[in-house]
Amino acid sequence: MNFTHLHVTTAFSAHYGVSWPEELAAAAAADGATALACTDRDGLYGTVKHLKACMAAGLDAIVGVDLAVFDDDGDLRTQLGGRVVVLAHGHNNGAGYRALCRLISDAHARTTGKAQGAVPAAVTRAELASRTLDPETLQPVLTVLIGPDSDVGRAMGGRRYLRPRTLFKRWLDAMPPGTLAAEVVSQLSPPGEPLSTAHAVRMLKLAAEHGVPAVLSNAVRYVAEDGAATADVLDSARTLKSLPELSAAPLLQPNGQGWLKPAARMLELAKEIIHAAGYGTADLRRLLAQTEALADRCRMDPVADMGWKQPVVPEASVIGIAGDALAELTQRCEAGISRRFPGISGQGKQQMRDRLDHELRIIDSLGFASYFLTVAEVSRMILAMGVRAAARGSGASSLVNYLIDISQVNPLQHDLIFERFLSRDRATLPDIDIDVESAERHNVYRKIFERFGAERVTLMSMQNGYRARGAVRDAGLALGMDDAEVGEIAKQLWRFSARHFREALVEKPELKEFADRVEQRGFTENQQLDLLVDLTERLDRLPRHISMHPCGVILGDATLLDRTPVQPSGLGLPMSQFDKHDMDPMGMLKLDVLGVRMQSAMAFAVREVIRLHPSKAEVVAAGAHPAGPDGTGPAYIAEDGRIDLNAVPLDDEPTFELIRSTHTLGCFQIESPGQRELIGKMAPREFNDLIIDISLFRPGPMKSDMVRPFLEHRHGFAPEVYPHPDLKPVLKETHGVTVFHEQILKTFDVMTECGLARADEFRRALGNEVLEAKVEEFFRKEARVRNYSPEVVDKVWGTLKAFGSFGFCKAHGAAFAVPTYQSAWLKAHHPEAFLAGLWEHDPGMYPKRLLVAEARRLGIPILPLDINRSQAEYRVERVESGPDRGRLGIRLSLNGIFGLSGAELKRIVAGQPYDSLADLRARSRLSRPSIQRLAQLGAFDSLHRASGGTANRADLVQHLQKLQARPHRKGVEVIEGQLALPLGDVELKNLTAVLPPPSMVDNVRAELDLMAVDVSEHLMTSHRPLLDRLGVTTADRLLGLRNGTEVLVAGVRVATQTPPMRGGRRVVFISVDDGTGCVDSVFFHEAQEQAGSLLFGTRLLLIRGTTRRTGPRGISISASMAWDLSRPETLPFPEPESGAAGQRPAELDGLPLGSLAGPLDGIGRNLAITGLGG
Repeated sequence: MNFTHLHVTTAFSAHYGVSWPEELAAAAAADGATALACTDRDGLYGTVKHLKACMAAGLDAIVGVDLAVFDDDGDLRTQLGGRVVVLAHGHNNGAGYRALCRLISDAHARTTGKAQGAVPAAVTRAELASRTLDPETLQPVLTVLIGPDSDVGRAMGGRRYLRPRTLFKRWLDAMPPGTLAAEVVSQLSPPGEPLSTAHAVRMLKLAAEHGVPAVLSNAVRYVAEDGAATADVLDSARTLKSLPELSAAPLLQPNGQGWLKPAARMLELAKEIIHAAGYGTADLRRLLAQTEALADRCRMDPVADMGWKQPVVPEASVIGIAGDALAELTQRCEAGISRRFPGISGQGKQQMRDRLDHELRIIDSLGFASYFLTVAEVSRMILAMGVRAAARGSGASSLVNYLIDISQVNPLQHDLIFERFLSRDRATLPDIDIDVESAERHNVYRKIFERFGAERVTLMSMQNGYRARGAVRDAGLALGMDDAEVGEIAKQLWRFSARHFREALVEKPELKEFADRVEQRGFTENQQLDLLVDLTERLDRLPRHISMHPCGVILGDATLLDRTPVQPSGLGLPMSQFDKHDMDPMGMLKLDVLGVRMQSAMAFAVREVIRLHPSKAEVVAAGAHPAGPDGTGPAYIAEDGRIDLNAVPLDDEPTFELIRSTHTLGCFQIESPGQRELIGKMAPREFNDLIIDISLFRPGPMKSDMVRPFLEHRHGFAPEVYPHPDLKPVLKETHGVTVFHEQILKTFDVMTECGLARADEFRRALGNEVLEAKVEEFFRKEARVRNYSPEVVDKVWGTLKAFGSFGFCKAHGAAFAVPTYQSAWLKAHHPEAFLAGLWEHDPGMYPKRLLVAEARRLGIPILPLDINRSQAEYRVERVESGPDRGRLGIRLSLNGIFGLSGAELKRIVAGQPYDSLADLRARSRLSRPSIQRLAQLGAFDSLHRASGGTANRADLVQHLQKLQARPHRKGVEVIEGQLALPLGDVELKNLTAVLPPPSMVDNVRAELDLMAVDVSEHLMTSHRPLLDRLGVTTADRLLGLRNGTEVLVAGVRVATQTPPMRGGRRVVFISVDDGTGCVDSVFFHEAQEQAGSLLFGTRLLLIRGTTRRTGPRGISISASMAWDLSRPETLPFPEPESGAAGQRPAELDGLPLGSLAGPLDGIGRNLAITGLGG
């Protein structure tokens, strides 16, 4: 006998299901089943993975959903009556699947897409009934299972007999004939409780009484019995109640019986239910036969029913094509030749023509011309919006993309291979990614919906899985542990998988204290901690919730919503319940429209340049640009001063000088500590160097030790070595070191003559245990046939194998190098506008306050907040007075103030300028706390000076605090005007001078607390006397030291990284900012042991180590020890002549308090200030 489970939830039922589709399918197949259902809660989240798993296991897939139904007797907007399982019928040309998709979309149509929304995902009984019949044939295409969690099942508790019958009759009256079945479930819970045998008997008899078929299921939540504990934790997370609270409710599963039981166990359950009902063998056979009959009706044909691997693109008419798509694409390419290659002739023209014909033939053979035209239409639409856009990824390998303006990268110039992007051997839809300004991304999405129609467009979703910190918090909630204690534990977990928690306790020095507590098992508390570790490991990678993918947009024809259910995203636009892994199997055209903050920052910078310099001559003078052939400036600057960044030549020497200086904070892709070290060693001289640099600085090349030999060969420290002369043309640009995917393809082709298309398939197989062996066999055989020696074959195969799961596509590197170069160009020529753009859009890896420090380093004045001059964005201004008069500075934005609402911000800006506080209050209607915040930050200082009063900022803040402490009049929260406010008649000039002016530490502390930036001075300045006594070396003096010099460095943490390393042991990179620059330090294992918990939990660090010279402009610290600067009693003060080492010298007693209690004291904004999340 075999048995088909019809009610099975996978791990993709967030906070409910436990097991992955692959596990469930494998277990069912091992038991001899021929089909298996996937009925995830509220959607088809795991359906495509289930379909794939069933196909791999030799099973037929059954597709359904576990759906909530509104209570007809309650509020149809919020009150639920129960849940039912809805199964789609198969082998009907997709009618059942279409109905299921539309039904699920109906269930989500009322929701908002926001977390904890008031309206649940559910349908009314009428909506459910309306979807159960095929509108064309009027035949049933859905079956609804009324089970223990339905309103009928819930009403069966106790001795109620009439209510279940009444509710069941409602279902019979509402649903078309043949669309209803009763779900009989027993998980052997005690009599009288849900999921008991008695409950199953009542459902069975109710079905028999009304002539409705009954089917047997086990309401599966996990593949094996040991999944029950994980399900309990998920129940806790879903309900936000601890396990003791759930048990008392009672809301916990009654026992651990909700697993995928084998056919023999299900037969035993069926016999028990039939026996308890007083029925006989014929009834047993009928129950099992009805179950299998429904299963047979619901077996899906992946291709005919669900469109498996059948690509669908928008109709030709929608993208403006009247005739043949290929002819249109060819015509557009021809038009692009004169624009992209003006004056091309001779051999270059022939090569370009050959390449274009080659690409068009492949595109034609795959039928993808409409796809390219669709992407081109999206790209054209984005540019027409005035939004910066750039192609990213392997799509840059295509000459067609370059000619139709999808990409700005010339693939011929950079020797990019089309087969890395698309070939006949890979018939999946190609992947073209478009980067746009992040500030405009949502507008771009809305424009795409408007252009193609909501029936053809939806956003893509993504599954957010448990990581260590989230897992330990939910496990702690389940155990009823104190939130603060669990929060402290979570802060110590740094970037490792939850399933490796126990291993981390042994390996990670920062967890040593917690590990010791776990090991003391004799105490009840420590037994609880041990259980916390176990439960945390169980939650690893399980989906927590679904959210909008950061860039995925799905385009299709008018049937798109028949092929994927949708639900509102947080943005309000619909998003598919399928993620990126489901796109290719379901034949969906995914276009990645990624919002890149650097694109927004550069667009902002260009607008600032034009605003400040509204003519070509002024821009040329301000940026020290070349005069050009006619003496008026380069062609990429228009007469109105507008700069076309895409037309800027890629050989600007000042740009490369800036890059080689390693002062690349804020520059795209090259601002991290590791990248600054690499460019210091590499010293890029041309654009191709940037492509190589970006490609080298990836986990694969770093872990495979590609960087060291490349640098040695590049600088002549070691001779270039090629495995064979035939490979010299392939590897010459990277000095004999394999860096790019394209080089792998060419290596395969040179040594086996397999062709580039097949070579790319071989590259994809590398790293796959099964496929790699076949590739190796082919490579060795074909290479030997072509007379390559065994030594050469061994060496080259070793490179190919090591490259398998690593490496980088040169097309990616070329696409990334364009904004890298453009951002460096802006920083070199227009640093004020560029930094203003960075502050406005915050695109980098560092806290904004480090970019403020970078402005200081560049000598750019930072202009304070001013109620009349500060805007809703950062602005570049010419300084009107003082020592910096005439220079360009950056005015701080009002938008950066914590607690100032968007509405208040708009009112302030709309009302500028103000001549008094009373005027400000009357017209901007600011709340009292907002006025106080502005006063603390000095926004009224200019008004104060103009008033001629003698009081200072501290006096004003104290006065406002007193006013705020007064009770509000009833109904008055916002200040309406001068006479409506207790402050009404008080002008700044009448304030009494009582308090001393706030100290610099006070000002900086207020700035950090309210803006997360230190403007008045660097936050480390107040620590300088202490650091001088400790003998600390500042960042600006490190370059003058020899390699291996022992130093102390100190600063505020700005970056923490743990990249993968070749040896496998963790290495921690920590960057600190001391006000003169960044100090990059590396903590190897021994130093991590010494530093312990300071590694990831300390904001102000003192680090001892030795200098590591990494090039003419590169230096870092190999750390040996670290201390927390905020704990002066632990610091390594110099040994006094007659004292013990490590004691604080008496002379430090005279230092001002600010030396020890700095601006960060009492400030809790870790992430915004140090980049370190809590």
